[in-house]
Amino acid sequence: MKEGKEIKFLLTKSREMFMKYGVKNMSMDEIAKELGMSKKTIYQFVENKAELVKLTLDDYLNEERRLLENILANSKNSIDQMIQMIDYFLQAMSDFNPSALHDLQKYYPESWLLYNNYRYQVMLGCINDNLKTGVKEGYYRKDLNADMISKIYVFGTETLFNQDVFPSKKYMFLDIYREYLNYHLRGIVSHKGLKYLDEHNLFKS
Repeated sequence: MKEGKEIKFLLTKSREMFMKYGVKNMSMDEIAKELGMSKKTIYQFVENKAELVKLTLDDYLNEERRLLENILANSKNSIDQMIQMIDYFLQAMSDFNPSALHDLQKYYPESWLLYNNYRYQVMLGCINDNLKTGVKEGYYRKDLNADMISKIYVFGTETLFNQDVFPSKKYMFLDIYREYLNYHLRGIVSHKGLKYLDEHNLFKS
């Protein structure tokens, strides 16, 4: 492998493991074993696990940012944007362990700061713009407050990861997330938007 492909492989596979098993649960020995690499090879690219976590998260967020920009540029309208974003998030979260974000917050402050900055600078702006556009197009309620709703949506997701509220032994994260998205959309759409939403049957089982 060339070095560029090797580091991409390392980050992609590390992401899969962190999302599935959590961050704290995966030791560097286990990561090396899963990747079929020696720890010595991994340490050619990163100094320690904290740096691997940060680089993995940064790679993931950059990839997500590009995908969201593509959705925003090519969707038919605001509600179609939201449908495509939700479809992406549901797929991305299909094998997600909620403890991963808890691990970032508790044990990896630099990575948690990176994630928080992304939420403020990218996700919040993306949802806010979508809401404002949707109001103009008539798909969302005219009386909604885009600033408030975008913050409720983006930061309300923190509750979904709270193991005291939604313990993973009792709740499937994908089910919680799908219900949250359904709750969000049906709370903001106009009659026109509801008709469009129902026609697309987004939340069919």
